[in-house]
Amino acid sequence: MSELTHLHKAWRPDAVECARKADARATSIFGNLIHNLYRFRRLRGLCQRLCLRLEGGQMYSATWRRVLQSYHGALIGRYSYGDVLKPGVVPPGSTVGAYCSVGTGLIVRRRDHPLDRPFLHPFFYNSALGLLKQDTIPLDQDNPLNIGHDVWIGDRVTIVGGCRWIGNGAVIAAGAVVTKDVPAYTVVGGVPARNIRTRFDPERIAAIEASRWWERDIARLIATPPVDGVIL
Repeated sequence: MSELTHLHKAWRPDAVECARKADARATSIFGNLIHNLYRFRRLRGLCQRLCLRLEGGQMYSATWRRVLQSYHGALIGRYSYGDVLKPGVVPPGSTVGAYCSVGTGLIVRRRDHPLDRPFLHPFFYNSALGLLKQDTIPLDQDNPLNIGHDVWIGDRVTIVGGCRWIGNGAVIAAGAVVTKDVPAYTVVGGVPARNIRTRFDPERIAAIEASRWWERDIARLIATPPVDGVIL
């Protein structure tokens, strides 16, 4: 018996119904109003609390994801939760896949001080400080971060500009400083982060990727029996 077959037998009898009800609440009748009110800065905290309270919390709220995309330029997949749902943590232009688990204290940096220049201070590259006509290094959106599906990022992780892509099923250990791309289904950790191991053999990775299970809602995944450890 595969571990996923065992999990299938572990679901509560009403798990599918509960999942469908939770998904049905993911968009409230006040969603459009909350989305529009978010443009007023003094109301943003209230809008966030309303989204999470009315729409089932972080894993479900569709309106909050729409707010993050519209006002902060970050595209967050369904059921993903954690610090990626905090405004401004994921820079504009970045994407996060579905079913991602993200710990607290996440720091994402897309720009670095220019080491090849004689001056490191932001006076010389950041126009927001009021001295330059325009930035002299690329903007955050010029170096977006793309996180795949079902990625697990531990607490206090820092991701810097050299990392532009984190593959599906990757794991980043707590406290890691990620300076380069993370291959799919790879566990990394340390400062700077290094590959610790690959979670599965190539054949199993190929089967998981081919299943594209993350495109399905949780109710359908619960209802669909897995075969040979891969959800079909």
